[in-house]
Amino acid sequence: MLLVFAAFPASAQALFGSDAALRKILLLLGFGPFVLLLAGLAAWRLWPAPAPQEARTFNLGNERLRFAASYLRNGETLDPERIDLVVLAPDFSPAAADPQRLPSAGEAGEKGRAEIFIALTPAPKLEGRAAAAAPAERYGPYLAAEAQVAEGGLLRRRFEDKSPYAGEDLYLAPPDGEEFYARCQRQRIPDDGLPNTCLAEFRIESILAQIRFDPAWLGQWAVLRANAFLLVRGALQP
Repeated sequence: MLLVFAAFPASAQALFGSDAALRKILLLLGFGPFVLLLAGLAAWRLWPAPAPQEARTFNLGNERLRFAASYLRNGETLDPERIDLVVLAPDFSPAAADPQRLPSAGEAGEKGRAEIFIALTPAPKLEGRAAAAAPAERYGPYLAAEAQVAEGGLLRRRFEDKSPYAGEDLYLAPPDGEEFYARCQRQRIPDDGLPNTCLAEFRIESILAQIRFDPAWLGQWAVLRANAFLLVRGALQP
């Protein structure tokens, strides 16, 4: 600071009066950036926090559910008996912040593979034998006899080519798929460029949750199941 002052023209000293006054001005100029930094930090601390994310409440059958807007796949619900959500695997964090373009589950690229699409509807009422039948029994007439052990300890069974599910495989948590099951598209030959997906279903209270995801997540089926239950049960309202 003294060097700067010593190099100052004499005319500047005359302008500011005395040496002491000039030193004070130079000192203030040196602290200027620090003062501006403090003012910026104070403004940042006092800036209003962003408004909490909008949430919407839905009625599905006898249940009321509330979801943040970032979970909703469509801005407006077209079907009053259905809620469409989109989350990221495997933790089910919200993924619909920009609903204008959402790739299909399984679309090439890391983002597409991570997206899981969820459709919530009232669970249909099952009576008699249908209510007690495990997935392995319900799909049994359409399945080939052989079974293979697949990722995550799941059993993989092939649908017959003449069945309504031709071109798909059924994955079951042993022994009968009661805990988890999913129908997955088989790899196409030749590849048509469309993404392969799996469809799993869970009954959560009186809600049917249909979950469409990339086959890459089959090995983490227990995590997907647990997070689906947490998401839906956490949205239930009294």
